[in-house]
Amino acid sequence: MMAVQGMRPTAATGARQSIDIWGLIVWAFQREAAQLDLQHVGLGGDWLQGFGYTSMTAIIAEHEKLGCRVDGGGRSDPHPDADLVASALSVLPEGCGGQKMALTIVEHARANTMPDWRVETSIKPRDWFINRHGETAKTADAAALGVTGWPAQQRVNRKGVRVSDAVRYCPVIVQGSAAVVAARRRHWLLFRAALLELRTTFQFANDLTSWVVSDQLPPLRPWFVQ
Repeated sequence: MMAVQGMRPTAATGARQSIDIWGLIVWAFQREAAQLDLQHVGLGGDWLQGFGYTSMTAIIAEHEKLGCRVDGGGRSDPHPDADLVASALSVLPEGCGGQKMALTIVEHARANTMPDWRVETSIKPRDWFINRHGETAKTADAAALGVTGWPAQQRVNRKGVRVSDAVRYCPVIVQGSAAVVAARRRHWLLFRAALLELRTTFQFANDLTSWVVSDQLPPLRPWFVQ
């Protein structure tokens, strides 16, 4: 995961402050210790079953209408805006990752990190031969690879006798394959899509008391940034 550095936002006491959606989520779960409540999702009517900002805004409105919170015991309640952030995350659409992505976002927000799209690539020998002189990569007969390998090579030795020498190769393990890179990048794109959905929700509702959500988002494809 990637650590995110920067100033920790503080809720405004007067005029609303501008904040990007990720900064808002980090503030809600790291500073205000908001809790993600997924138990009530799907229990309160058909309005919870929709997708997009209709259902997300509806549950936020219902949360405000109830005007109650679970007693955490031992600490003050989170800021009301933080509760709204948690409510919006609890109904994140399946197209943006649903509850699984919501939990991922909360985990990263509490640690102030983002999903790591980078993949360290390396090639290592599959096995090692160890003796008192150290470690040496084990090799194998390339003829065992079949049509993709190499047959034994003929040569004439010093005595004029034709002999066959096996072609040796080193079996390796490739770490950070193309499939792993693609999976990491897909996860990043889904994470960003979830932030875009949440940003749209709060810009559409415009009901936060201390914050105004800006347009800023993490880069769409950071692996292309020079």
